[in-house]
Amino acid sequence: MPMPMKVVTNPRCLVVFLLVLVSSGVTYLVLVVPSGSSKFLGGCLVAFGILTVLLHRLSGRQSLKWAGTIPAFGADLWEHIGEQGAQVLYLGIGVILTAAGSFLLIKSFEGM
Repeated sequence: MPMPMKVVTNPRCLVVFLLVLVSSGVTYLVLVVPSGSSKFLGGCLVAFGILTVLLHRLSGRQSLKWAGTIPAFGADLWEHIGEQGAQVLYLGIGVILTAAGSFLLIKSFEGM
């Protein structure tokens, strides 16, 4: 009977991959947003980004604590990247959101 193949990845590579995935989604969102609503969305993204950066350590610990209550794949993912990886992931998401929101705000004020 063949043994199931176990994929071993570096937790840092996984965190970088997830951040690239998030940044590509946010980039798409920034590019398709109409210029009329870019001020509001930009302000919200900056606010959520700053909040995520400020709370990245707490969010990383909390998501690792909650990993036991979610289905196996999600729990395995959080366990694999660990507490430090989860904190870096939240920090990266906060930086991405803040940068995207700043870009939208600059773009909205540039048109005036």
